Amino acid sequence: MSPASTPHWRLFQSAATVGLLTVLVKIAAAVRVIVTAHYFGASDDLDAFLTAFLIPSILVETATATFTPSFVPALIRVRDRQGEPAAHDLAQAGTVTMLAAVLPVAALMLIGGPSLLAWLGSGFSPAKLHTTGVLFFWMLLWLPFGALSATWRSVLNSHNRVALAACLPLLTPVISVLLLSFSSSHWGIRVLPAAVVAGAIIEAAMLAAAVHRLGYRVFLSPRAFRASMTFTPELRLAWGQYGPQLAGAASLAVAGLIDQAVAGSLGSGSVSALSFGTRVSSVMIAIGGSAVATAVLPEFSRLSSTGQWAALRRAVRLTLLGTTAVMVAVAVGGILFAVPIVRLIYERGAFDAQSTEVVASIQRLAFLNLPGAAALGIIQRLTAAVSSASLLIRAGVAALLVNTVGDFLLPRWLGIGGIALASVLAHLAFLIALTTLLYIREPRLFRRILS
Repeated sequence: MSPASTPHWRLFQSAATVGLLTVLVKIAAAVRVIVTAHYFGASDDLDAFLTAFLIPSILVETATATFTPSFVPALIRVRDRQGEPAAHDLAQAGTVTMLAAVLPVAALMLIGGPSLLAWLGSGFSPAKLHTTGVLFFWMLLWLPFGALSATWRSVLNSHNRVALAACLPLLTPVISVLLLSFSSSHWGIRVLPAAVVAGAIIEAAMLAAAVHRLGYRVFLSPRAFRASMTFTPELRLAWGQYGPQLAGAASLAVAGLIDQAVAGSLGSGSVSALSFGTRVSSVMIAIGGSAVATAVLPEFSRLSSTGQWAALRRAVRLTLLGTTAVMVAVAVGGILFAVPIVRLIYERGAFDAQSTEVVASIQRLAFLNLPGAAALGIIQRLTAAVSSASLLIRAGVAALLVNTVGDFLLPRWLGIGGIALASVLAHLAFLIALTTLLYIREPRLFRRILS
């Protein structure tokens, strides 16, 4: 067997590819944040956009991004055991059911959105809340295109075609920077939702073209609608994992809503300060944690599907130890150099030295989240690969409880930074609970890892 064909080498190649492309995406996103800070600072307009962006982004992340970890293992199992035609049918049925799940949610948000925004922006003035509502309704256009992208991204990942799916998120920050540079004086804050929607549309179109080149049908057939309504065994397999995945992600999403609501009650600019303060740590988690988690899912699923438990244990040990070690080192650096990092990235235009001090204090606490969040992403993918996603529900509830208590207690002593620390504790609670539950259910996965 050549080195390039071994599971560890495939895992390394995929992780390196996704990691490198994620670095490029996050650099582009960082440039967007820098440009945004230059034009708007920690202002009411930016508070309005971030609040309007929060709910659609959570819906896309929970209702569509969690679809990939549940759908990829199902596609791999079906293709290995029943052949390509069955996998193609499953992909079509998954697209139909994903749209059927997302579109009613978008309609519900049109009706209930104003009440939810009033809660999130409890400290907003009437004019600021009106701006938030207008931006929010435009952002809902993101949802159906996110649903289409989720299924097509799953197809590419199941074939180990991770590069295109990993680099397409470049579109939104690039479009944002262009619109900010050339249209912000005319459109103002409206350029940001316009860029998000335009990026989602173009991303979906490019993913559709890539899936079509693999031989999959992009346009939905009557057979796909029939399969989605009859719930074939293959589709039940995917959705049986998706429901718990969605519930686990929803717990962190609700925690994010609570974070936002608490920040919105702390005064003007607090939402923006929290966003700026957690931005760099989120980028690091995406580069070192989420990228690895995305790359290892197909390999974990393949090893689990073929019963190669010893190889799976080695793969888990490799990714956990390597990723956690890197994240600890990055966290230490981020904490020690918080002020220079914030000053370098943000301090220009409307973002002054006082804002730097506030954001740096938040960033120090947010960087504590790096090791735990990265390890959690890997354990979540392992849970999906071994068809134990139901454990995510109980672990997610534990995380939500910890986050809620932290949000209401810690800001009393730490100000806005207490919200960031509450998120750190919530991710740690999620990791400990999920690892414990998975060890109880599948001890053969951890005997040698923990010994």
